[in-house]
Amino acid sequence: MNMRLSKLFLHLSGLLLLAVATACSTHSKPEISLVPDVLLATEDEQMLWQKSEQEQRAFESNGLIYTNTELEDYLNQVVANLKSEDAPADLIIRVKVIKNPYLNAFAYPNGMIYIHSGLLARMDNEAQLAAVLAHEMTHCIRRHALQAFRKYRNQPAFLIAIQQTLLKSKGLQALAHSMGVTGAMAAISGYARELEAEADLVGYEWAVQAGYNPKEVLSLFDQMLSDIAQVGHEEPFFFGSHPKIRQRAENLQKSPMPANIDIRATHKRSELFLAKLDTLLLDNARLDIRLGRFQIARGGVDKYLRIKPDDTRAYFLLGEIHRQRGHNNDAKKALSYYSRAITLDPSYAAPHKAIGLIHYKKGQRALAKKFFESCLQLSPDSSDQAYIRGYLKQCTLSEEG
Repeated sequence: MNMRLSKLFLHLSGLLLLAVATACSTHSKPEISLVPDVLLATEDEQMLWQKSEQEQRAFESNGLIYTNTELEDYLNQVVANLKSEDAPADLIIRVKVIKNPYLNAFAYPNGMIYIHSGLLARMDNEAQLAAVLAHEMTHCIRRHALQAFRKYRNQPAFLIAIQQTLLKSKGLQALAHSMGVTGAMAAISGYARELEAEADLVGYEWAVQAGYNPKEVLSLFDQMLSDIAQVGHEEPFFFGSHPKIRQRAENLQKSPMPANIDIRATHKRSELFLAKLDTLLLDNARLDIRLGRFQIARGGVDKYLRIKPDDTRAYFLLGEIHRQRGHNNDAKKALSYYSRAITLDPSYAAPHKAIGLIHYKKGQRALAKKFFESCLQLSPDSSDQAYIRGYLKQCTLSEEG
């Protein structure tokens, strides 16, 4: 274990021990800015909410939140349509998106739901979204976090192991360093099997009662299983774990199906869902490309092209997928997609640079120079202009030599 990891474990252990000590103390209750006293029945729940708010402030200050007001408003509208009569009047359910391509969603006990951009990008319709949000709402409304905290507060090694799981997973280190004990418990371990089963069933029922097609709700599980098969490995999350998905899908399939579902309304909401996702699909595809998840990135771009079939950024990303993957014939495919992007928008500089890189790698320095120069002319203030000028210098030296 390296020094950085050891320090993080010690920090987490200290946080957990502090939380336990606070929960068990008889001192005056903590001050809680957003939580009405009538909602919190016990001192340990008061402490848990306060801890959640502290973690969220730190978490959201680290640039992990995907900022898209229109999308966020839409997600919260879906939550409002799902609102259960079981929900305390003072519990405000809110949704935000995390910039992370992995398949996850989790909720803090104070009603704040976080959903990963990767999970949203893999969904096909609003029914699937509603099922996930209703599941997380159930955790909040039924106070599952409090029950889990009471179970695990005397097991610090368990919670530290959760953080270790995050740190070992490529692309999750930023989350691991930003997320506190409460968030990590919800995001990684989930809750006891019976609590997760309750959230599955109740969330499913709420989605169906809100008018969503139960078959579409269940199709999300099939989509996630297909994604796991494509990637070839699992993630440390509910929707990235094959056994959990299969078991939960089988449990929900036993639930009764309603007789009447307005298919036309469901289809209309699905069109709205894809329209609201819009650029998130491309932004998340970029994250997948950085992680070398090229097949999944391709799926996100293809879905975006169904919404906007002539978008130059989408064709540029298709080029990036093939250029960076580097399989046989990928360079030729990349050049084709980059050329399509330039045809759609000749002023778009990025594909010019990418074409230059392909020609440079092939040793075609004169061609590479032409496209590097075009890139700089189109975007003279580009943040990577020094990088491009370095290639241009090498091309010039090759000509002179």
